[in-house]
Order: sequence, then C-alpha cells, then structure tokens
Amino acid sequence: MKLFSIVYYKLKMMASDKVFLCAMIIIPVFITLATGLALRHEKLGIVPVVLVDEDISDDSQLLVERIQGKEGLAVSILDRNKAGDELMQNKVEAVFLIKQGFSDKLKAGNANELIDFIKSPASYSSEYIAEIVAGEVLRIHSGYMAANSVVSNYKKLGKVSGDELFNEVIEYTDSFWEPEPLMKMEYYEIKGGEPDKQGFYMPAATATSAGIITAFIMLYILFCSGWLIEERTNGTLKRLIACIDALFLTYAANIIAIFISGILQILLFAVIIRLVFGVVLFTSVLSYLVMAAYLICVISIGMFLSSILKTSAQLQSAAPFLALVTGFIGGCFWNFVDVPQRIQALSRFTPQGWTLYAINSLIINPELTKGVLETFGILLIIPLILLPISYIIVRTGLQVEKINR
Repeated sequence: MKLFSIVYYKLKMMASDKVFLCAMIIIPVFITLATGLALRHEKLGIVPVVLVDEDISDDSQLLVERIQGKEGLAVSILDRNKAGDELMQNKVEAVFLIKQGFSDKLKAGNANELIDFIKSPASYSSEYIAEIVAGEVLRIHSGYMAANSVVSNYKKLGKVSGDELFNEVIEYTDSFWEPEPLMKMEYYEIKGGEPDKQGFYMPAATATSAGIITAFIMLYILFCSGWLIEERTNGTLKRLIACIDALFLTYAANIIAIFISGILQILLFAVIIRLVFGVVLFTSVLSYLVMAAYLICVISIGMFLSSILKTSAQLQSAAPFLALVTGFIGGCFWNFVDVPQRIQALSRFTPQGWTLYAINSLIINPELTKGVLETFGILLIIPLILLPISYIIVRTGLQVEKINR
C-alpha cells in the first residue's frame, strides 16, 4: 500500500506541471505534421489514384473492380469535380476518367479515346499506373475482338451463332489472364546493382511518427528522472535512508510513476496521429509491448544518468544532447525502412534503433515475431544492469555522506 500511495503522490506532482506535459505531446504532433507535409511526395508503398466512371456499364464496372484489386493502389471512386479537386491538392497521383460510350466502343472493336488520363505534375508513379489501367482495358478489348472474330467466321461458314457462343469465347480468352497473363511487365528499383523486388516504402507520416515519438519519449523520461537529483540536493534522500526500505520504495515508486506517464504519452500521441493523419502506429499488442520495454530501458538510462550527475543544470544539458545524438543515430529523424543495411546496423547501438526496427517490422507485417523477441531481450537487459547500479550508486553515496557527518 505504501508503494501505491507514493506512486499516486508522484503522479500528482508530475501532472501539476501541465505546460511541460502538454509540450511533450503537442510538440511531437506538430513536428510529425510538418515533416509529413514536407515529405508528402516521398515514395509510398501505396499509390493513391482516382477513377471516374461516366459510362456506368458492366464493362466499366468490371474495369473499376479489377483496378481496385491491384496490389499497391489505393483507388477512390469519385465524380469529375471531386476528382479534379483531389488532383489539384496533390492528394492523388492521377485521375482516370472512363468516358461515356466506353463499353459500346469496346464491343465495336474500337480501342481509341476510351479513358482520359490526367496526372499530377508531382507524380512519380502515374506512368506505371497508366500501364496497369491500359493492361486491364486490353484484357477486356481482346475478349471482344476474339468473340467478334469467331462469330464473324461462324457466319461466313453458315453456322448458327449467338450470345452463348459470344460469351463462351470471351470467357475462354479471359482464361489466359489467370492466374497470370502470358506476358507481364515488372518494375524493380536498382540498389547497388541488384533489383529490389520486395521493397517496402513507408509513407512519410508513418515513418516520421514512429521516430518522433521514440525520440521525445527519451527526452521526456530523462527530464522526469531529474527527481533523483532534486531530492538528493534538497536533502530528502538523506532523511529517507534513515528509515527501513524508504529509499527503495521511493526509488521504485518514481520508476513506476515515470513508466505510467510515459505510457500515457504514447497512447495520447497514438490517438492524435490516428485522428489527424489516419496513421495506425501500433498495429498489434506486440507493438505496445515493444514500446513498454523501450520505456523501461530509457527509464534505466535516465536513472543512471541522474545518479552520476551532481546538479539539475548538468542534467538539463546532458538530456537533450543524449536524446538528439542517440535519436539521430538510432533513426528517429529519417525513414528507417529505406536506408542501407550498414546504417541500420549502426542504429542497433542505440535503444531507439532496436525499437524502431521492431515497430517498423510490425507495421509492415503485424504477425511478424522474428526479430521482435531479440529486441525485447536487448531492451530489457539494459535496465537489469543499469537500475541496480544506479540504486547502488545513490545508496552508497548517501551512506558515505552520513558517515562523513
């Protein structure tokens, strides 16, 4: 009960500094917003496009359905005016307008001027998308061409033909496209002479969110760990050492209080970026467990730092330096997914690097556990070493001062 009472008291003290608490949540959100807007043209794993169907026929709807099923495309179905607005605001890469008469022209064997293609000047992928759309149009067109040819030859031979034969030829022709077409085009990104066939490129807002919250958690926790210096300076710890287990209870209660406040910061940030950006940062329970392990790791670093520093001024100078340097090396300020393997290996010398490796892996594949358990091990070994050391340093220092008096 004493422990919980102390935790409650510490949380009240931390909540009383509302300006600092809000800053640690609002500032990361604004940085994420600014970075997300600045990098909005960064290459994405999903390309946004708009389809406008003005024909409203079975063929046009079939085309829309097939394009919507293409991997890597985020397809919106809008009218002409809304599609133009989306394109003007650079929210989509391209607009494909299926013109009225689309189906009739295809049935007549005419493949000209079926779709208007309008692309954004800032588009990187519009030509690639155009190839995808053209391929699906060709698929429908080839079915009609084959059916018309067969029906025409049947008539020349004086044989009976009708809709049943026409549809049968179309189905037979279409079967050559399944499970894969006879010929296809593949696009690879060349990296160091080798084609990257399985590249995954995280949207800027998502990549920024993971890095920013990780960096600010460390900054927030390091400042919160200053309680140890303050209570040592004002003599509170000297009085606690005279009571049995009082120092240990205070030490443990502060760790729990900082951990709870860190969890609240993470949850609030996750909710805000979900509402503002639509970004789901934590895709599974494992993601939250990784962040919890990171919190404990950073708390142990903060407690160790506060145990060896003498004044609050020293901590205020050391905390931003440590948070920024390790954050930069750990990948908090760049797209962690799209970097060379050597730089990713360098980031593993920081807790941020391990955390982002696990979080980004889970964003790519929420069911992936490979590497996550390794991250848990690394992040939890650090507090098992630093927390006892920092407690021993504090207790030994207080006992020495007591003897000297």
